[in-house]
Amino acid sequence: MVTLTSPAGGVRIMPAPKPYTSQPLPLVGVRNTRDLGGFPFMDEQGRSGTTARGVFLRSGSLTRLTLRDRDELEAYGLVRVVDVRSNFELRFLSDPYARRPHPGVSYAHIPLMDQLNSNGFAGLLPESMFASYRDLLDGDAPNVGRVMAALDVPEGCVLFHCRVGKDRTGVICMLLLELAGVPRANIVADYAVTQNYMGGFLRLQRAAVSVALRRRVPRCLFEANPREMERTIDHLHGRYGGARRYLVEQAGCDPALLDRLAARLRGRA
Repeated sequence: MVTLTSPAGGVRIMPAPKPYTSQPLPLVGVRNTRDLGGFPFMDEQGRSGTTARGVFLRSGSLTRLTLRDRDELEAYGLVRVVDVRSNFELRFLSDPYARRPHPGVSYAHIPLMDQLNSNGFAGLLPESMFASYRDLLDGDAPNVGRVMAALDVPEGCVLFHCRVGKDRTGVICMLLLELAGVPRANIVADYAVTQNYMGGFLRLQRAAVSVALRRRVPRCLFEANPREMERTIDHLHGRYGGARRYLVEQAGCDPALLDRLAARLRGRA
């Protein structure tokens, strides 16, 4: 809430402005491709600004990307696709940039595990999405570091994606935005807005998985509840001291690499 005092001495309580959240690009075959530009940030020296557009895109699977979509992305400046889905997922839903390479756009496959899509929902399911994100951070740090290295290009736009663009992509997005100095409220809100764009698909996915497993799977695994990302950020800070320390000390990232990623996202490369 924001309190405003009028010249006459009256007081008005106004709702606080909603944090900025990213909007999907107008693609036909993919519904959750969003630019990490437009977020407010404050750097280590206290200088503020807005993250640059055309640097990083977060997305769900590109399997249904149309030729026109590919033209749109390449006109947008796309130079690399980083696919963090598992080998299991790629057996059924390959990436068009791996299947049919395009001049000027490189493809990197760096699997991250989420205990859900990455293994076909086999085995024990996590009790919450926070548990999945925590286990990714704690147990897959070297591959998180490899993803960060793959995002490092001197110019152009890099798109990173998983299956839906919510979980593994959400964790990478959280690390990038925090590295650039984007406020926590914006990071959480941008994670949660995935529900607006992919809620229908997530409900259908839950129904299909419940049928396949012959039991009702928890609804929380198919939602973008802001509390799950809040708990993940709490864990990141409580155990590792924040994104930068985690990426250096656990993921093995060179500090110079992180400086370049932050500078590019801040539009200062």
